[in-house]
Amino acid sequence: MRRVLRAAVAIAGKPLVLSQVLTSAAGALATIFAAAFMDSQEFTRFALVNLLSVTTVGLVRSFLFQPALIRFRHDKAAHAPFSTAIVGAVLAGAVVAGGAVILGVGPWWESAVLFVGALFPILQDWLRYRAMSFDRRWDVALSDGIRLVSVALSPLILITRPDAVIYQSYLGLALAVPVVLMLIRLPRPRKVTPLREYIGPASLQLADFAIGQFNSTLPLLVLGALGSSALIGGVRFAQTLLGPLNLVFAASTTNLIADGATRGTYASTESLIHQGTRLARTLGLVAVGGVGVLVGVVAASGFELRGVANGPLVIGLTIVGAATLSSGWAGIHAIVMRLLGHQAIVTVGRACLVFASLSAFTIGYLLGGVDASLAAGFLTAAVVAPIAFIVPATVLYRRHRRGELSELGPAAAEAAQEEVELSEADSPVRGLPDDSAPGTI
Repeated sequence: MRRVLRAAVAIAGKPLVLSQVLTSAAGALATIFAAAFMDSQEFTRFALVNLLSVTTVGLVRSFLFQPALIRFRHDKAAHAPFSTAIVGAVLAGAVVAGGAVILGVGPWWESAVLFVGALFPILQDWLRYRAMSFDRRWDVALSDGIRLVSVALSPLILITRPDAVIYQSYLGLALAVPVVLMLIRLPRPRKVTPLREYIGPASLQLADFAIGQFNSTLPLLVLGALGSSALIGGVRFAQTLLGPLNLVFAASTTNLIADGATRGTYASTESLIHQGTRLARTLGLVAVGGVGVLVGVVAASGFELRGVANGPLVIGLTIVGAATLSSGWAGIHAIVMRLLGHQAIVTVGRACLVFASLSAFTIGYLLGGVDASLAAGFLTAAVVAPIAFIVPATVLYRRHRRGELSELGPAAAEAAQEEVELSEADSPVRGLPDDSAPGTI
């Protein structure tokens, strides 16, 4: 237990972990405030447009921003330029506005307002990843802290008019403040590698994100429509209780990508593999301890709520907890493989995981109904995740250590060599004050 606590403290003391905490708190508060001030119909409208916005941010990030940061490990010009961010923001705004029309959210002018509000979450995310590439991690936390403050002030908007479109637009437009602040604080890259140079890995990461959505949200929606089950409520509440564990995994993943791209201690292949393996082991200990304690406390105390009985909750915590700790543990190895350049293997592994779990959901439903489907789907995901990611990662690590593989592809190797040959006098932040240099906090 002492080792688990030490590991948890070590993970928590990082600015990107703090950033993830602030982001999660902002999202949760926004939903709580909306539910408190809006009637049922209006809250449903907000939930729909908010889901559209969150999903588009994830899609754009997985295609434009995260691939650039991963490539930054060997290509120090791998920044997403402003033009790319604007295109991504406009496309995201169009998706949110168009989706609002399809969902019947309101008249055209409301879609226009949503379009404008949807631009700034993309721009903020773009600057967050730029800050990571320059190793300005506290700037990321500052940006997300400002976002949390803007959400904390949002009841002033809801008191005046509890309208879903106005509230969602406010949440987006309020991000103009951290966007402007980060534009001022962050240095500009002197050179930018065009997206076409790494369009292949970016496309694979986009596919990975899209495929993952079928595993995280679709089964519960479908099963909820097929039949009533107390275990669905137990699973949903278990997912809420396990939210902090998901937060730790998400923050650690982001931190690993940033470390692998910018930190000298991760520069060599061996050091990256060692650090990633150690992080996976640490997170595994934290997850096993956390899930075990939570299941034990709930089972021993008989804790239940009006809508969730103790039995379904304990079962939900067990199956969801197993899937969460397994996927989080294996997911660290997936990130290491991406940093080593094995994008296709990770995406294929994700597809296999989703196929296996969806098959288990289906077979379980046919054999035993909704409850059997839930148990089969989550437990299959828990078993298959290590097979899909850790097994190929172990083989690749061994081949890298033997010198049979190089993590540099031809394009990345050429870019890395060009970076080495640049004169030190040619500063990447030429004309900026010293405290604006990359790596300065």
